Amino acid sequence: MELTARKEDLARNLQKSQSVVEKRTSMPILSNVLLEAADGGLTVTATDLEISFQGSLEAKVNKPGRVTVPARKFYEIIKELPSDDVYLKEKENQHIHLTGGRASYDLVGLSAADYPALPDIADLSCLEVDGDVLGEMIEKTIFSISQEDTRFNLAGLFVQKRRRDDREILRMVSTDGHRLSLVDREMPGLAALDIAGGVIIPRKGVAEMRRLAEDGGLSLGLNASFAVVKKDGATLILRMQEGSFPDYEVVVPKNAGRVALVNRQAFGEVIRRVSILATDRFQGVQLSFKEGLLELISQNPDLGEARETIEVDYEGESFTVGFNARYFLDLCGAMRSEVISLAFVDENNPCLIKGEGDEGFLSVIMPMRL
Repeated sequence: MELTARKEDLARNLQKSQSVVEKRTSMPILSNVLLEAADGGLTVTATDLEISFQGSLEAKVNKPGRVTVPARKFYEIIKELPSDDVYLKEKENQHIHLTGGRASYDLVGLSAADYPALPDIADLSCLEVDGDVLGEMIEKTIFSISQEDTRFNLAGLFVQKRRRDDREILRMVSTDGHRLSLVDREMPGLAALDIAGGVIIPRKGVAEMRRLAEDGGLSLGLNASFAVVKKDGATLILRMQEGSFPDYEVVVPKNAGRVALVNRQAFGEVIRRVSILATDRFQGVQLSFKEGLLELISQNPDLGEARETIEVDYEGESFTVGFNARYFLDLCGAMRSEVISLAFVDENNPCLIKGEGDEGFLSVIMPMRL
């Protein structure tokens, strides 16, 4: 292999591959990126066997070929080279010689023959999606995905098709067992996606989708086995999580008659202040509602107590309920509504949160004993 490529183009593709490359692996080749030069272009591939990234760029190819190089060091070298162009040449024993300006490096690679083949997605149907819409849907659900890998069916984002009033709806749902986030978006053309019973996209893959969704449109493909996102010559392939997502609709309160309206930004700021005293052992914040006012209380036997009141639009009997403060902070950061509603059945049931500026979105947070 021998070629010349623009440093900026190569660095951009390598940067997108970094979060996919395995940091700790029993297969050393997964710490490498695969470089394939042919027909006037260079392809950069990274995979951890569950998530795969492939990016392409123009290059002047003098000699086609394939080789793998250490992903992180190669990226660090490329972005620091003092030139606009990079010259790459494969030497004996999978060594790579590269130069840029007066700088030159020789890297030890591994045989491309040992690099895992990417899944065959040639027959997977895709539809065009607004990247901002997809990014917003992920933003509103990713924080509720379970961080516990042992709960594998919750360690991902559940995606399904819905139909409402002759409209095609794409729904995303996430839950960690303590809270739930759900967002619906109208999306014509969903019939092309083969996800009849819904699919679970792994947590790491969801984060990669969000990165690729930034700025502009993209192509999205989903079936029972894979999710594929294509944009500007880059392709992301995600292997679906196994398992059955729980029946999430049963936890959404149906008759939440106690409703308080509160300014989202002010509510988030008060929670942040009173939760300063929170620790891993004492994460709870007490919400005490009475007509026109909400008092937030954080008590930590080791540190002390914090209290603050905020005006709310609430009429009804007084009641007090406890929640994990971080759950509301995450939610306030993801929502866009100026005013949000906090709806309750009673002190022992979940809180249902919505906002007029967050159409199609709802969140459910389970209470905690304090």
